[in-house]
Amino acid sequence: MLMDWKIVVPLLAVAFIMTSAAGTPGGVVDADMKDQATRDALQFAVAEYNKGTNDPYVWQVAKVVKAQKQVVAGMKYFFTVQMARTLCRKGGVEKDCAVHPGPAVTNQCTFEVWSRPWLGAIQLIKNDCQP
Repeated sequence: MLMDWKIVVPLLAVAFIMTSAAGTPGGVVDADMKDQATRDALQFAVAEYNKGTNDPYVWQVAKVVKAQKQVVAGMKYFFTVQMARTLCRKGGVEKDCAVHPGPAVTNQCTFEVWSRPWLGAIQLIKNDCQP
């Protein structure tokens, strides 16, 4: 019986270390902005933000401050970004929109996006922007 513990305890310690190193399953981890799904989620959040504002101009991401994700029933993305007002008017045909010249009008925004691709569902859960 004593011999069993000499084997079991080190195995449990190794399992604990490996689990800790990999992160908590379902925990929030940093997201890679090179990943297409992450970029699509941010693009969706920005499009929803632009739909919801009364501003006649389009806003775009000037800087990604933080991007994270969490495996849930699908994937949740958490973004903290600096948004800047562009010269493009909503409903316009411009593809490339330059940031407004002069002192840029910016907002710090926090977006939370829930994506469930197998259902074709994507939803903006949180949209909080402050000047």
